[in-house]
Amino acid sequence: MSNQVWILVAAVVIVAIIVAYQRSRQSKVQQTRDLRMGAQELSRAQSPDEEISQREERRLTGMSTEDQDWEQASQQRNREIQDERTRQAQGAEDLP
Repeated sequence: MSNQVWILVAAVVIVAIIVAYQRSRQSKVQQTRDLRMGAQELSRAQSPDEEISQREERRLTGMSTEDQDWEQASQQRNREIQDERTRQAQGAEDLP
């Protein structure tokens, strides 16, 4: 092959390496940012319920109004189911 083809191949390989490195670095930065934000929210949350509430608010931020309504209704149903299970478990403990 001619020298021009080798130079072109080398340039393409170098560009591919740079692009792969940038993407890898960007994902690591995002992961670090997510971990930092999660740690900050954990330290601000006063209780597990508050932590869950903060997480729910973050999720709802990027949703459409219809999706938010559906998600909130679903979360409310899940809370009611969990509360019912808790009441049943407490009732079972009260039995001799």
